[in-house]
Amino acid sequence: METYILNIAGLGRLEIVETYIYYDQPVLFSCKSAAGYLYLAVGADENDQHETWLYVRVSAERLNLIRSGAIDLHDAFAEPEDGFLFQEIVPYDNQTQPQLESIQPDQISEDMLPVPGECLDFEIETFPMLSDAKEIAKSRNQEIL
Repeated sequence: METYILNIAGLGRLEIVETYIYYDQPVLFSCKSAAGYLYLAVGADENDQHETWLYVRVSAERLNLIRSGAIDLHDAFAEPEDGFLFQEIVPYDNQTQPQLESIQPDQISEDMLPVPGECLDFEIETFPMLSDAKEIAKSRNQEIL
């Protein structure tokens, strides 16, 4: 499996962690910066001159909620934890540098976001259901008197 590394001015070196949608290239994926920040990224738009990508920084907990379908993909971008996200415009013309800007969610056209209700559906590890205080204490390596 090929490892994708992105170098994005303003975000740095990003390694793709998981690809959720692939169409000639990763289109929806999670990635991690060299500093350990997690991002969810989506190819949001394209025309004859450029592609537009959206990147939203997510905590590990939020990424797990997104992966499990508890948070839909639309809300992952429309309601970012930090209150903002990044928009990157990547020109097809190799002479022009990509542009990255921090934007507010209300600056995004609704047609650039995933469809409301569209979710990922990964099974993620969760803590087993514990039936009583002794089991809970045991799982925490504690004693109940």
